[in-house]
Amino acid sequence: MKYSRIEKDELEKLEKEFVDFLVVNGITAEDWLAIKENEPLNADEIINQFSDVVWESILRSTKYLMKVEENVAYYFYCGEDNIQLIRVIKKEGDRAEKHMLDKSYAKTRELEIFEMISNGCVICEGEEYNQLKS
Repeated sequence: MKYSRIEKDELEKLEKEFVDFLVVNGITAEDWLAIKENEPLNADEIINQFSDVVWESILRSTKYLMKVEENVAYYFYCGEDNIQLIRVIKKEGDRAEKHMLDKSYAKTRELEIFEMISNGCVICEGEEYNQLKS
């Protein structure tokens, strides 16, 4: 797997998309039931492939991430070729230090975004990033 496996409850929420995925891959409802019952390892592999497709779709459309810790907040813009960071460090009182950084992706864009999400970043609309950038 390239990314992580979708949890069972998430898979249930994506039932229509999963059925479409099965159809595109030539697997009928009857085939799927037989695979689940008779070939559990193959069924797991199909779910893993679907999970990667779902993650890839999410990651391709992700433009902004954020991670807020006790005294530091990180706001990211995920461009096509590089990622831009605005880091805000809270100081005493209402003071804060702002740092900006650009870097190219060391891996594929989607894999880096996935790793950032796995390490605590959340997908956001980018309001904070855009406010801080101006």
